[in-house]
Amino acid sequence: MDFKQTRIENDEQFLTQLDSIKSAENIKVLIPFAKAYLGMFYVIEHDLPAKQKVRLLAKEALAEAIFDGFISSLQQDNLPAIEEIGHKSAVKQEYAEGYVVLAGLDLIAKNNIADIETLDLNLIKKAVAFHFSNQSSFKNIWFDYLLEKDINIVIPAICEYWVAMLKNETARLPGNYLLFGDKANSKMIEHCILPLLRYWRHCKIKTLSQLLSLAFKYSEAGEFLAVCENALAHDELLNEKTRLYWIITAYLISPEKYYSKLSNYVGRVKLKIMPLLDFVILILNNKEQTNIQFNARIITELLRIIAPVFPPQHHVYGALGALDINSRNVMMLFYYLVSSNEKDIALELKKLRKARVMKIYSPVIDNVLEIQIRKLNEDGFVVPDFDKYIESLVKNNCLQGRSNKFDLR
Repeated sequence: MDFKQTRIENDEQFLTQLDSIKSAENIKVLIPFAKAYLGMFYVIEHDLPAKQKVRLLAKEALAEAIFDGFISSLQQDNLPAIEEIGHKSAVKQEYAEGYVVLAGLDLIAKNNIADIETLDLNLIKKAVAFHFSNQSSFKNIWFDYLLEKDINIVIPAICEYWVAMLKNETARLPGNYLLFGDKANSKMIEHCILPLLRYWRHCKIKTLSQLLSLAFKYSEAGEFLAVCENALAHDELLNEKTRLYWIITAYLISPEKYYSKLSNYVGRVKLKIMPLLDFVILILNNKEQTNIQFNARIITELLRIIAPVFPPQHHVYGALGALDINSRNVMMLFYYLVSSNEKDIALELKKLRKARVMKIYSPVIDNVLEIQIRKLNEDGFVVPDFDKYIESLVKNNCLQGRSNKFDLR
């Protein structure tokens, strides 16, 4: 690219428009220069300073007017709303004016990063949306600054942007690293989790499972249940797998109301019971961090649904190899009863024993009751850890149940 000729041509075209460029009134003229500033032109060396990239395309007087225009764009009152930015982003489109705003913010930040906090709040919120929708390889240092110093500005803007995308039927969310993984932000999750669950209808099953597990930790149970019931009320939007996760979640929040629905929906279908078991164990393993209360009744109800599909067989529990993951998870449910200090454990075990489908687990139930009795009557009795518990069951032939008609291996 002949940069010298380009500078001459740009001067000829734009020097007569300096005032409108400086004021950003002619914001469309600024767009290609903003893209150059942000390193989006492959013909311009990537490692050049941002301003120098613009000066390759414009002589000094025009370049300075362009920099003034970048900053003036931050005062524009006709920039698109966050909802409009989100709607376009959902269909992989963008408002190109966003590049000008991003360039202006970078100039402000590099002069004095603290000045970012003095800008108009609505402008900052729109800029946050532009940060995700108008992507480049450029590092927006002002965004990282706000995440650290004033995240309460960033959170509602991101949430509004995401919801706008989801209302336009997107299946992706730029910036979702703020929800998942090492960079997840607890304040962001707490503010956004229920709106995302309400509107993210086309997320993958793995993502739905992650969102639901986060909601157990960060949301109020009543509000969470309302979101579940809203999802289940729109049954036509759910496939078999997503419906299952919503029913499981509703049950864990309100077991009295949803046990029959869960039991009838799952039946003895192993392809439904396996994800049920996996998800329950995921939540149970983090029960200290959730806003719901597991109790013996919930565990025994889950065992009635799940356990008959995985009959206790010695070889499954390690005698001939590693512990099968499904069998291990079933036994973790039993181990919850072993470890529990609830007063009505014996009553729940009695109910569990009466269930015909649980006869194959009679020795395991006997063992749970025995440990509970010893806890009450033996001073200094220590409940074994899970691995020792399994070893004891194997040693005492408690896991010799035969396959039955529910074992669909």
